[in-house]
Amino acid sequence: MNDPKLLLFTGFLGSGKTSLLLKIARKLSQDKKRCAIIVNEVGEIGIDNLQMKKMGYDVWEIFGGCICCTLAISLEDTIHQLLDNYEIDYILMEPSGVADPSALYQPIKHSGFPDEKVKNVFIMDPTRICMFEEVLEPYLQSAIPLADVTVINKIDIATAEEIDESEKVIRKYNEEVMILKINVNELEEKQIRELI
Repeated sequence: MNDPKLLLFTGFLGSGKTSLLLKIARKLSQDKKRCAIIVNEVGEIGIDNLQMKKMGYDVWEIFGGCICCTLAISLEDTIHQLLDNYEIDYILMEPSGVADPSALYQPIKHSGFPDEKVKNVFIMDPTRICMFEEVLEPYLQSAIPLADVTVINKIDIATAEEIDESEKVIRKYNEEVMILKINVNELEEKQIRELI
């Protein structure tokens, strides 16, 4: 039976979503798990998609708008095609860094995914935490409560104060969520296991 898990990588532009998704995809592939990757770009050219294709991944591209709004039907169709035509263990989905994650859940649910099969990994860039708090509070307020796991990335270049402030912001909107502090370029096996 085709009953994959869906990993949703959310977070604002530049947080490290693509890098983390690719690390997870590599690990799952090493573990002989079959993965599909859905990437959404706002605009007509997806550089991340081209990079993934060069690495040998099949990428379902959805262009011209956010999968959370104007292309919700395309997202449903894409997931249905994957479920109907491929035996897969995981679907890795990276929405645009400007997409409202809350709007993704309806098309995902319409595609037949129960809540327990969806894992939302929210990635935070601590080096820009001041800007996030000042300009993007509505985004944080919408996105962080939905997270099943939160990742504070770039701990190799962020200050202790930025990391601490990032943790406070996450706790402000989600008191119970697991927080992983990582450098995505040196991701440990144990950290990967907590994300999948």
